[in-house]
Amino acid sequence: MIGSLIFGLIILASTSLWVMIEQKKNPKFLIWYIPLLLVLVTSTYVTYTSLLGLPKDAIPEQGIYLKYHVDEPNWIYLWVVDKENIPMSYRLVYTKRVHNSLEGVDQKAQDGEFMVLKKDKGEGEKGEGEEQDNTGFTLGGDISFFKWEYTSISEMKK
Repeated sequence: MIGSLIFGLIILASTSLWVMIEQKKNPKFLIWYIPLLLVLVTSTYVTYTSLLGLPKDAIPEQGIYLKYHVDEPNWIYLWVVDKENIPMSYRLVYTKRVHNSLEGVDQKAQDGEFMVLKKDKGEGEKGEGEEQDNTGFTLGGDISFFKWEYTSISEMKK
């Protein structure tokens, strides 16, 4: 699959160069052709990476913790179920503090408790990995995990 994408991009590049050489005397054509080609290539890249299911380079807003994986010197991969019950993967920059905090969250999840992730709004932060209100863990002050004392799935959708 990746081979066909690379082959298509090579064909597109060679065709584009040929068209630009042929139309070098027509500046109106070049003014719209070059930006259009850049938008086409960028959208192809974004669509292709989303189809592959690569993780987002972002901090999740809210969800239920599923699992994490550590690629020690570089990344931490985190899987979370969001509001629409769709599992999403996120890629966080590796730090030892976040790794230690996720080990605590994973231990609680293995004990059978649902851990809910919510993005902090800047109120009363504690140190990373420390328990907050005896219900959760914080990861770098950006996101916090809390035990979910649930009665229905509708509580998470609020």
